[in-house]
Amino acid sequence: MAALAALAVAAPSRADPPVSANKAVLELFTSQGCSSCPPADALLAQLGKNPGLVTLSYAVDYWNYLGWHDTLSSPANSERQREYARMRGDGRVYTPQIVVDGLTHVNGSNEAAIEMAMRGAAKRLHDVRVPVNMHAEGDTLVIGIGAAPEKSDKRAATVWLAIAKEEETVAISRGENRGRTLSYHHPVRELTPVGMWQGEAMTLRLPLKDLKAMGGDCLVALLQVENAGPILGAAEHDLL
Repeated sequence: MAALAALAVAAPSRADPPVSANKAVLELFTSQGCSSCPPADALLAQLGKNPGLVTLSYAVDYWNYLGWHDTLSSPANSERQREYARMRGDGRVYTPQIVVDGLTHVNGSNEAAIEMAMRGAAKRLHDVRVPVNMHAEGDTLVIGIGAAPEKSDKRAATVWLAIAKEEETVAISRGENRGRTLSYHHPVRELTPVGMWQGEAMTLRLPLKDLKAMGGDCLVALLQVENAGPILGAAEHDLL
């Protein structure tokens, strides 16, 4: 993926890219070996139908010793969850855990708590949101990042690109969920930085051929402070 990042071309824009509605970002940390996770997985799929939300799921690997190796898990997913815990300073790492806009966490199966967390995050991010737009131009993926709002104190962030599947269905034969066939919404296959934003409007261009070769069919761009700070903007693009 480093080679892909190297092919990104950042170009300052004299005009802001097309403005997209500010979308809340929900990141679910889950596991096929976690008996309390299926309700959260199902809820994420339901929430993902809301056009005002960007939803991703990350299968962690730290429950793999329980008798079933999660087929979607990776150490990188677990590390992202731990990075969030370090950034918040609370050390809380569990499944199912939803992180809202990079700011706060709640139980991934508690819809009321998720809605409350989204309202709280929206207030905290009201003055720092940045429009993000993503679309295809021929064989090129174009990611447009707007300028920071005038009163914003956030003038530096990383542009992350998540490569995910629309849905993965897995038959589980061992562990706490043995005998069940479960579906996972927007499971992340790869998450990589593709650019740095310095508060001014910019455009990134990436080769779609290389992205399609990575096995995903859904792309999500996140404009995030540092590695696991607040998410200032997000957009998604369907490769299907």
